[in-house]
Amino acid sequence: MAAVFFATPFDRLMSGLILALLGVSPVLAADVLPLTAAQKKNLGIVTVAAATQATSPALTYPARVTLPPASVRIIAAAGAGLVTQLHVQAGDTVKRGAPLVTLSMPGLAEAQNALTQARLKAQLAASNAARDEKLFAEGLIAESRLRASQSELQSANASLVAAQTTLAMLGQGKVSGSTITLTAPIAGVVLESSIEPGERVDAGMALLKVADLARLSLEIPLSTAQARQVAVGQAVTVTGSPAHGRVTTLLPQLSASQSVLVRASLVDPQKLLRPGQSVQVAITGAQSSTGLTLPTAALVWQASAAYVFVETSQGFVPTPVQLIRQNTSQAEVAGLAAGSRVAVKGVAALKAQWLGD
Repeated sequence: MAAVFFATPFDRLMSGLILALLGVSPVLAADVLPLTAAQKKNLGIVTVAAATQATSPALTYPARVTLPPASVRIIAAAGAGLVTQLHVQAGDTVKRGAPLVTLSMPGLAEAQNALTQARLKAQLAASNAARDEKLFAEGLIAESRLRASQSELQSANASLVAAQTTLAMLGQGKVSGSTITLTAPIAGVVLESSIEPGERVDAGMALLKVADLARLSLEIPLSTAQARQVAVGQAVTVTGSPAHGRVTTLLPQLSASQSVLVRASLVDPQKLLRPGQSVQVAITGAQSSTGLTLPTAALVWQASAAYVFVETSQGFVPTPVQLIRQNTSQAEVAGLAAGSRVAVKGVAALKAQWLGD
């Protein structure tokens, strides 16, 4: 957000008294605000030089570490059953294929039996069809009998596929009788476990959540002005960490806080970051910049236009600037000469003198 200064009646009175004691006459919309060295010191005015950047500076912004949907797997019960054994708990690291939970499912034995029967029927139908093809080729049976056996084979194969699908829908894992042990579909960390041994579960109920923490992402809320300076592909780094990534998406709609949500990929080689963690990130400009950087505190606003107070030998000159982008501590502007010294402290007193408050 831009730094906006609001002057209360008390502030204006105090500013006027200070300026009067210093012998400074208020000026309305002055071209130059004349101040002696002593007056500058008494008002607490501090200046810095606007810095030239060969490339767009990497301003820092608050962000949150998140898990992209592709990194998360939900292990659910495919049918009604009873939890007989829980092999893991939240926080455990698991390899792909590791046992997670064992369920007792009455329908599992029936589905296995149906699959066995369907497989035997399909094998018998295939044998009959092969025999009839040979007999028909030798002229020993009618064509109608061959077609009947072929039709029975197609029906048996369809039943086999249906039985396989029914068993598969009851869950992927290691089956033994009427129990099934569901296994980890990916290597990662168990984030959530919502069940206990002895608990009954229904079909479709989520049991555990496993996530690959090596694949993280960032969500960075920006103002609309800040978002205009960000593009897909720009580099992102995490302050105080070797973690880095690139901007992947700028959401088209504004959030409830009227900010633009920027998403970025994230590589964390030291694996120190956690989902939900708040961090500071820097977005590096992808193109060269002709702007200058200065502290955000140097900006003042008048009629929605940004100004800075540039120090000269005669005093301070209110100078309009074009704001390219900013965060809470830094701003990038155009319209200043390289090396210009601008006021960063005592700005309120200068504004009061400039506007005649």
